[in-house]
Amino acid sequence: MIPQSEALKILKMGENVFLTGPAGSGKTYVLNEYIQFLKEHGVEVAVTASTGIAATHLKGMTIHSFSGIGIKDYLTDYDLDALEEKSYLWKRFDKTKVLIIDEISMLSSYTLDMVDRVCKLFKRNELPFGGMQVIFSGDFFQLPPIEKRRGYQEPTIFLDSEDVSNTPFAFKSKAWKNSNLHVCYLSEQFRQSDNELMNLLTEIRDGAISENSLALLNGRIVKDADDEITKLHTHNINVDSFNNKKLDAIDAPERFYDMTTRGKPALVDALKRGCLVPERLILKKGALVMFVKNNPNVGYVNGTVGEVIDFEGGYPVVKTKGGNRYTATVQSWSIEEGSKVLAEISQVPLKLAWAITIHKSQGMTLERAVIDLSGSFVDGQGYVALSRIKTLEGLFLHGFNEMALQVHNEVKKLDGELKDFSNALYMQLKGLTQKEFDFRHDRFLKSIGATKVKILDDKGKKLTTFMITRGLLKDKKSLKEIVVDRGLKLGTIISHIEKLLGDKILKQEDILYLKPETVEFNEMLEKVSGEVDKMDEIKLTPIFNALDGKHSFDEIRFSLLFVD
Repeated sequence: MIPQSEALKILKMGENVFLTGPAGSGKTYVLNEYIQFLKEHGVEVAVTASTGIAATHLKGMTIHSFSGIGIKDYLTDYDLDALEEKSYLWKRFDKTKVLIIDEISMLSSYTLDMVDRVCKLFKRNELPFGGMQVIFSGDFFQLPPIEKRRGYQEPTIFLDSEDVSNTPFAFKSKAWKNSNLHVCYLSEQFRQSDNELMNLLTEIRDGAISENSLALLNGRIVKDADDEITKLHTHNINVDSFNNKKLDAIDAPERFYDMTTRGKPALVDALKRGCLVPERLILKKGALVMFVKNNPNVGYVNGTVGEVIDFEGGYPVVKTKGGNRYTATVQSWSIEEGSKVLAEISQVPLKLAWAITIHKSQGMTLERAVIDLSGSFVDGQGYVALSRIKTLEGLFLHGFNEMALQVHNEVKKLDGELKDFSNALYMQLKGLTQKEFDFRHDRFLKSIGATKVKILDDKGKKLTTFMITRGLLKDKKSLKEIVVDRGLKLGTIISHIEKLLGDKILKQEDILYLKPETVEFNEMLEKVSGEVDKMDEIKLTPIFNALDGKHSFDEIRFSLLFVD
């Protein structure tokens, strides 16, 4: 397995990657770090996911919407011709250099092959996904794709077994097989802080539940549970009606919060489906609610549960079981493409939390939950629900059936191979020198046109292009290194230094390290200084002519930086 920092190194070298690991291992964190890195370097990245809920966590869109395939199960030649007529898709693919698909476990193999086909079409490139860097992220122990096409089956990439099902996992696709994916199996665990619970989840993944773990689960079964603890159900039926019934039973005035929207209607609709907040949120003092958005600056996360205890400034004040108080002000969810916001919705980030489906709980972290797994009907459903909880003490069960603790046989076999691939990759990384990493990293950035570096100052404001150059000079970067880092011409960098000197931001002594200590340069500098002494106003052409045209204008300008 591999640390997050090493996974980021693999990504920054431009490799195609499958980023995986148990629930709570930090996959979303690594993705966000890489997305921010790409944006800072002016690289267009398509941030997508298999579901709308997952997409909203990354400010992206579904892969179906991004690629234009919509809800299709297959693409005909007529469909491809129709897609080619859409100018916005041409613009989108022309700009995109990196494609991220999150929650890959819920994407079918035939959908992934369709996406690959569309990418090749618009990129006019027969390499996998049209030659873009692709990053798949997810955990196949989570909920699987829906089996819409019975009998569909592609050769697997990792498995060497005749015992395969018709479940159309993404790893069965031709696109997956051809993408030369580097497996980064994250080793850290950030959600669970309970060794017994972590061991239980590991046993479920391994398909070997011990008697001790079964006893632990049976010991968490309760007949009645506190009404103020969120209930997780396997089926969607009656969840909304249960929440509404509980709200109606509270004898207190209602408060209404209406969603605001902007952007393309289709994308706005996708955001509405994915963000989990209702268009009209109705609350009362005493309501059990759940935050459905991360806000690390304030302190709550997606899944934080509490009770509405008051309203301040028109907004609900939520108190958690642990005593923390948060004012739930309006937050926004958006779909972004590069620096452009395509659609955005704004709403108070709460939903009623007496009940929620296991499906919609993916990505959440819960302190406590009452989980009913007696109706589990698909592999992985129990694992998803149990992995939402941080500690065993926060787990309360209404029951569980045999299916609840099962995982898919193919996934279980795959997992061992993924770990082996990741461990081998980690050993290779340990033997990689910094010079080799820098070379591969720089080569990748150049290949995707990473020329603009957007750097913020300590106050979060964007630095001017001159101040970015100043920062590199303070780091004693060579002129060649600055040109490469900035992706700018030599003449532009020289003009930056001229301005910084003229504005007294830099002193000549700050750039003396750039001065070449060669006989040729010193001779040139002496001639240039002599010509400058003859002038009332410095002009380049007379100097150029006096030097018989042996030195370029940029070379003359550079030498002038050292003339007193």
